Amino acid sequence: MFRRGGRVRAIRSGGYDAALALALTDPVVNALAGARLREVARTGALPQEFSLAGDEQHPEGLLWHGVNLAPLSATPRALEDFGRHQASRARRSSSVVGDRRAVETLWHDLAEPWGAGVREYRWSQPLLLAEEPPAPQRIAPGGATVGGEAGLRPAVPGEEEAVFPAAVAMFREEVGIDPLAGDGGRSYRARVADLIRRRRTYVVIEEGEVRFKADVGALFGPVAQIHGVWVRPAHRGRGLGRAGMAELVRQVRRDHAPQVSLYVNDYNEPARRAYAAAGFRQVGELTTILF
Repeated sequence: MFRRGGRVRAIRSGGYDAALALALTDPVVNALAGARLREVARTGALPQEFSLAGDEQHPEGLLWHGVNLAPLSATPRALEDFGRHQASRARRSSSVVGDRRAVETLWHDLAEPWGAGVREYRWSQPLLLAEEPPAPQRIAPGGATVGGEAGLRPAVPGEEEAVFPAAVAMFREEVGIDPLAGDGGRSYRARVADLIRRRRTYVVIEEGEVRFKADVGALFGPVAQIHGVWVRPAHRGRGLGRAGMAELVRQVRRDHAPQVSLYVNDYNEPARRAYAAAGFRQVGELTTILF
């Protein structure tokens, strides 16, 4: 798969520790790909999904080329190597995601061979990190913020049937495709159940209905990255998103990791206001190219 003597090569077990150390130099930016790197550590999937540029013990950058294509802590030279390397191969990733400048460099070589398959460019996605959240807020049954708490808690096994429709609605709205397509939703249902089993899905449920949901989608070093934030449409604009996010930060810090991050599309003003009110500030900028 890799040319002998080339600068781009598969990460194998002997290079894993050096690769992990490099990824951990920026765990907030590298959270998604870094979590996958740890998941496949020293398994057969490691060399199939991850490459490095340069010396195995002192890599100049890493590249995840699994379900997503994502650079990790790569120098400009490494990014150019990765771009040329991937441009000569058929695309198998459903997206390109990472630090904006890194993705722009990769895309210089990938635009021509892969551009026809692009479904959407999301060039500016502010990367946010939580500071201290404001005082707790509670949402009254009618939807108004009245002080107190939102009632957020981890979902528990047995609540999959309540959570799954909310997760599907979130995916359709955020990603723009149907997670039930292909295998009828079996793999997505398994993902939802797994997050619940690991206490990584947080919900506000009232009258048997999920009204707010968020997942710890990636854990890497000191960072928990939040994915899948969703508020039931009938309850939007009433403060539930702000209250739920503020409480989410406190609970995720308690349960999983001290640093809580997420990224958001720059044009999603309601979400950005809710995140700011919950104590998030911008620390970087990501890009996602969807196929």
